[in-house]
Amino acid sequence: MKLRVHEAWLKAGVAAALLPLPWLAGTVALAQAPSGPSLGAWPTITQPAPRPVLRSTLPPVATERQSAPVARIRRADPDGDDPQQAEPQPEPRPDEEAREPQAPQDGVLLPDEPQPVLDGLDPNGPDTREDEDVQAFRPPEPAAGYDPSQFSIEIEPVLDPRMSQFARLDPYAPTGIRVGTFVLYPEAEIGAAAFNNLLRTGTDRRSDVALEARPSARLISTWGAHALEFGARGLASFHNELPSEDDRAWALEARGRLDVTRRTAIESSLGREVTQETRGTINTRAGAGGRSDVTTDRAAVALNHRFNRLSLQLRGAVAERDYAPAIESDSSTLSNDDRDTTQHEVALRATWEFKPQLSAFGEIGTDERDYRAASRSDGLRRDSSGERYRAGVSFGNSGQIVRGELAVGALKQHFDDQRLPDISGVIVDANIGWRITGLTSLQVSARSDIGESTVAGSGGAMVRSVGAEVRHAFRRNIVGSAGVRLTRADYAGIDLVEQDLTTSLGVDYYLSREVSVFGRYAHVNFSSTSPQGDYTADEIRVGVRVRR
Repeated sequence: MKLRVHEAWLKAGVAAALLPLPWLAGTVALAQAPSGPSLGAWPTITQPAPRPVLRSTLPPVATERQSAPVARIRRADPDGDDPQQAEPQPEPRPDEEAREPQAPQDGVLLPDEPQPVLDGLDPNGPDTREDEDVQAFRPPEPAAGYDPSQFSIEIEPVLDPRMSQFARLDPYAPTGIRVGTFVLYPEAEIGAAAFNNLLRTGTDRRSDVALEARPSARLISTWGAHALEFGARGLASFHNELPSEDDRAWALEARGRLDVTRRTAIESSLGREVTQETRGTINTRAGAGGRSDVTTDRAAVALNHRFNRLSLQLRGAVAERDYAPAIESDSSTLSNDDRDTTQHEVALRATWEFKPQLSAFGEIGTDERDYRAASRSDGLRRDSSGERYRAGVSFGNSGQIVRGELAVGALKQHFDDQRLPDISGVIVDANIGWRITGLTSLQVSARSDIGESTVAGSGGAMVRSVGAEVRHAFRRNIVGSAGVRLTRADYAGIDLVEQDLTTSLGVDYYLSREVSVFGRYAHVNFSSTSPQGDYTADEIRVGVRVRR
């Protein structure tokens, strides 16, 4: 009886345990049905297929993606350790020792090889210097390779032609013609000229008209390092009544720069120029048959080195000036050998840069002159030696408002023949371009030097010249100009002073980038303490300029 009771209870318990199974199965099916609410698919773990191996120049990328925490970028020590935040590095596992290099990952800063220290600064650290200090320790940009039309190698900074280009207010920059690694800039002026005192005398005034042609060309390299520049220009005039005053002038020049290091460069120039002597001065020996040709050969070299804010320049030049015989009215010639000169110049210049557009400099130099023969006027040789001292400020050649330099100083020229008095005095040199406004500019130039003398009893003259020109753009392609220049020559040992005051007006009308027309007017007022030395002259020029 007991056995049957126990079997009954066992069957009842099994039935009670199996009774909820159909309900549970329906609940699971309802949970997985797409029409009912769902929490998403069950999470599954899959193994991604390996990426195919691609042929690439980049290092192979690991097939296993490894997550790395994004670390805060810290300043790395050149040795790869940071003493302030040193963390123990885990030893590499054996399977990582032979692992191929991985591509860089965003947010992960990997230590690099230590960089060399430049100018005493840690390259990995922040640069706390001011912009002026950075520019002082940075080598200058190459003069060529960026804007060839503005490129020029000038041994003597005060003669830099870029100041006049800056003040010209040219609305169109020439494009040039590409010739390999050079750029050619051709230009030609063709026009007419009228003169009311062509011979520049106070008694026999002669008027005339002439046709003039002024071709020129520059060939400039566009290299990032080193530079070459070749130049040629000419002047040919054809007068109607006085062919003796025709001009046949030309000049050839080659300039170069050798970049020895990032801070050291050697510049050189070599040129020849042939012109005709100007009438009107007391030294002129031009006869009625024509004017004398003056040939000038010049070679110069300069060594430039920049330390930081301090830069040094050592330059030297040799110039030979040869005067052809003067032709008289009866076709006879008059020798000018006593005027032929060989000049040697050496100068040392030190410049301290406060900022790129402001520097101070000091300069000392020597000037030796040797003449081929004794003067025909008094039989004395004019051989001499002298010193030059200058100090001034430079505004650089890249500013947007002011460029150029201004210097004052003193010179002294001592003649080997004691019968000729020495020449000494204050000198002023300037070459400044100033953009007063976007439409108006001002160029100021000044020059002081020793001039020659063929007058008996005088070895030379102190010649000072100063000028200014204002240019204004009435429209973008119409630019007017007005200028004045005063030149004064004080002859040593005698009572003789010559003064030339020239005023000028001009206008340029740019028809296009390649073609422009121009007009010029100049009035010359020359005065001299010598008898019948005063005269006035007027010149008018009109023409067209073509360039590329």
